[in-house]
Amino acid sequence: MLIHLGVIRMAEKIDWADPGYFAGESRIGNTVRVLVQLIRPPRGHRTLPTKTGMLLILITIGVGTAGFNTGQNILYLALSMLLSTLLVSGLLSWGNFKGCRWRLDSGRHFRVGESSPVYLLIENTKRYLPSYSLTFQVEAELDERLEGIPMDERLDPGQKTRLTWEYVPSRRGKETISLKGLVSRYPFGFLKKSISDSYSREVIVWPGRVPYEFSGNKAGKRWLYGHHRRKGEGVELIHLRDYNHGDSLRKIHWKATARLGKLQVRETEQEHHQAFSLWIDPSPTLWMDREQFERMCSFAATLAEDLYQRDQLRSAQVAGEKRILVGAIEDLYTFLDQLGSVELKQLDSAKSSPRQLNDMVRFLPGPNGTVLARIGEGSIGQA
Repeated sequence: MLIHLGVIRMAEKIDWADPGYFAGESRIGNTVRVLVQLIRPPRGHRTLPTKTGMLLILITIGVGTAGFNTGQNILYLALSMLLSTLLVSGLLSWGNFKGCRWRLDSGRHFRVGESSPVYLLIENTKRYLPSYSLTFQVEAELDERLEGIPMDERLDPGQKTRLTWEYVPSRRGKETISLKGLVSRYPFGFLKKSISDSYSREVIVWPGRVPYEFSGNKAGKRWLYGHHRRKGEGVELIHLRDYNHGDSLRKIHWKATARLGKLQVRETEQEHHQAFSLWIDPSPTLWMDREQFERMCSFAATLAEDLYQRDQLRSAQVAGEKRILVGAIEDLYTFLDQLGSVELKQLDSAKSSPRQLNDMVRFLPGPNGTVLARIGEGSIGQA
């Protein structure tokens, strides 16, 4: 937090990674640090010869040996040229990284089997020198997948660019996308300079969608479906709105009115409109087959999305977590995040017992690896 002329301002969040060459503002300190780092590179920095570089080193040793045995000046000149080539290659490789910074960015939602772009933002903060031929090693740890993303174009001083990795998750859960390293063979391809362990980002991968059957009529009750929540004289709140002339004073929401400073009126749902509540029980005694448990998570996620689109999702809850009253898209996303990270775990009886609701949909294992959706004792769906 910065205080300037009596005005409080929040400092800009710094979320870029860089090679770590400079840690201070002093030019003298940075110069000394550079000289030290050229001899002893920072942690995670490595410079190794490529196959072509190893061949060049062998030729250099051969020329040096021949020059020492024969004493010919032309061989010493060739030796000095080869050694200077290696030295210049190392200095230019170091300068290629200097002044660059980068970060990972991505969309909020990742789903099994669907392409989700991961963006790599790169900026060259150098004043005069461009950067070339950087390759970024990006890893998805849960999927155990490592991809190289090359930056083929030249990045001029003060410019930015964005590279894209189309990542398709294969497993749900908490995924860590890490930038494991950067590699540069610039300028001659004799040396490979790399930086490791520089940036990571954690995301939640939702379960994939699955085909299913669902019908409220199989429960032996009369379920009335509709594409929109019907306004009426029920008790279930749909949303709040501004007061209009002629509205009943009994519908005024006084707490919201006091908070917003203007009259707010409750819109309630018609009692005959049917909506469902979902209950997820992650007990290992119930789901002894891991694949069946994963199918249940996918079934619950798919059904929750489809019910929300039809305005028929009242609430959702994972045992041991707080019940989510679904009134907005963010509530659905919160439930899908829970399904993406839920694991098999044994809970006490108080937490594993669902709240008794007439429209509570429970998921139970069925025959041959299927998953059943039930209300009470009646089966209303299967996946």
